[in-house]
Amino acid sequence: MLPDAPVALSLDVAWVLIASFLVASMQAGFTCLESGLVRSKNSINVAIKNLVDFCISSILFTLFGFQLMFGPSLDGLIGAFAPASYESMSPDRVAFFIFQLMFCGTAATIISGAVAERLRFIGYVMITVLSAGVIYPVVGHWIWNSAPSGELTGWLGAMGFLDFAGSTVVHSVGGWISLAAILILGPRIGRFGLGGHHIEGQNLPMAVLGVFLLWVGFFGFNGGSTLALNSLVPLIVANTALSGAAGGLIGLAISWYKRGHASVDAIINGTISGLVAICAGCNVVGEIGAILIGLGAGALAIGSVHLMEKLQIDDAIGAVPSHLVAGVWGTMAVALFASPEYLMGGSRLDQMQIQLVGIAAVGLFAFPLSYITFYAVNRFWPMRVSAEDERIGLNIAEHAATTSILDLVTQMDWQARTGDFSKHVDVENETEAHQIATFYNVVLDKFQLETGRRQEALERLTELASTDVLTGLPNRRVYFDLVRRSIASCNRNGRQGAVMYMDLDGFKKINDDMGHDAGDALLKQVALRLLSCVRESDLVARLGGDEFALLIGEVETLDALEHVAEKLIETVSEPFILKQGEANIGVSVGIAVFGGSRSAREDVETVIKRSDNAMYDAKLSGKGTWRVSEPELAPRPAEPSTDIKLDLTVSPSLAS
Repeated sequence: MLPDAPVALSLDVAWVLIASFLVASMQAGFTCLESGLVRSKNSINVAIKNLVDFCISSILFTLFGFQLMFGPSLDGLIGAFAPASYESMSPDRVAFFIFQLMFCGTAATIISGAVAERLRFIGYVMITVLSAGVIYPVVGHWIWNSAPSGELTGWLGAMGFLDFAGSTVVHSVGGWISLAAILILGPRIGRFGLGGHHIEGQNLPMAVLGVFLLWVGFFGFNGGSTLALNSLVPLIVANTALSGAAGGLIGLAISWYKRGHASVDAIINGTISGLVAICAGCNVVGEIGAILIGLGAGALAIGSVHLMEKLQIDDAIGAVPSHLVAGVWGTMAVALFASPEYLMGGSRLDQMQIQLVGIAAVGLFAFPLSYITFYAVNRFWPMRVSAEDERIGLNIAEHAATTSILDLVTQMDWQARTGDFSKHVDVENETEAHQIATFYNVVLDKFQLETGRRQEALERLTELASTDVLTGLPNRRVYFDLVRRSIASCNRNGRQGAVMYMDLDGFKKINDDMGHDAGDALLKQVALRLLSCVRESDLVARLGGDEFALLIGEVETLDALEHVAEKLIETVSEPFILKQGEANIGVSVGIAVFGGSRSAREDVETVIKRSDNAMYDAKLSGKGTWRVSEPELAPRPAEPSTDIKLDLTVSPSLAS
């Protein structure tokens, strides 16, 4: 029942409540840190996970977690499975409950950053339930549970294990669960392997702000663990500040030595590692011990980051090095640097043995349970998002949430992947991304203009390489290539084709008498007349000088070839009207048929040579006529018929 009238709180209760508020502010620190160290397309997902895990852990810790952790002990292993009925508690007990509730939320939030950018949101909810509802309360019972008399009753606490403010209970537990989760999930796309690279955070200033918020929170985290406003609080706060500072400086020094510059992520990880490591012994060490603990934590954490990279274990923000490794080191450091009178084991060696037993026990409980659980769930229900969802980002894939910057980046990414730069990117006006989009669209316009110019130039080069400059007809190279293809096609399909080799009669006289300009104009008109005589499927080409050629892809009768040849001769023989005067020329045509049922397979050079020889035969016969260089053809029918096929299976001869 609630009290009838409020009573004044003691300073101790007030201090625990204030410390609780400071610990709660660590949630804001984690949100800034983690959302700043991931890409913008996942920042909303990280932030909302931190909010939701605090909600879940608060409810679970109230329903049964608090009693599991601090209820009457069952053989030092676990407390009662019952809700925390704080209406019947004293004010100092309620304040203690609130303080521990904040600790539970902190342990759950550690995991969020490690698994960022690839875990389904519902999968993270499941992880939070396991960590806040089972692992954290049980480990906390082993180390922190005590009887009303103040005697520690958890089996590790009773053994003499020292962890004043949770280097192991909070941070190592969160680290062990994080390690299990990222091993099951695997690395982010593009992090390792061929073309793998470091993934830069989208807002490092925000991440640094998160570190400062966490630092302030650690003052309450460690200082409030006294559960009283006593003389230990200033010592604890000072040690916390020194250890965090030492960790940050060793991170700075290592990054400067290894990379040649002050690396932001190394300084961040070093600082957080120092804050985590000092938790276990912040009440029993002096300033030298605090500094050495921070230096050791920072160095070990940064070394662990490099080791995990070599092993291709992808921790998005370095949670495992900063919380698990630093937590283990801080727990061991109690035996190394604590004042002797505080050592429960007697000697430093005995205390170290106790600390190692506790570290091993917690690791052997938290990691296997997490790993087996995640593995089993992942077998039947994949915890990782699809590759496509990971590519577009969890803000959109998991929450249908976006920002103007993310909209812009998504559109730019689509253009980069598809190679389609034909459209402008579209971003809402009056947003922080609008100006960027405006300049990007200007670049797109310039790119499209230059691309168009290059395409035109390429098309012009292609045209010059395949077209006769004077007449616009295909040139010799193209003609030979198309004849080669036509021969191969006719051989495969049993069809027949023909080439006609044409040489103008009397052109040299026109060229000499009227000049080269007249000759060029004449050649252009000849090209137009030749085109008017053939089908669209046939090909007229200029081979050079006054030589032209015709490719007929399909021939059925000799009459058809005669008709085409005679039409060409008749058309070319008509007078040409030039600026310089009237010009009269003729043309001699040589014909070569290929394909059909011939047993011999000719190449293009042979066919062209036969047509050339036939053309010379036509010139020797008096010019202005045609000749066929071909095996004997089937006799002409009495009546013209297009149904009669050329028969090219008999011995070679010339026919006119």
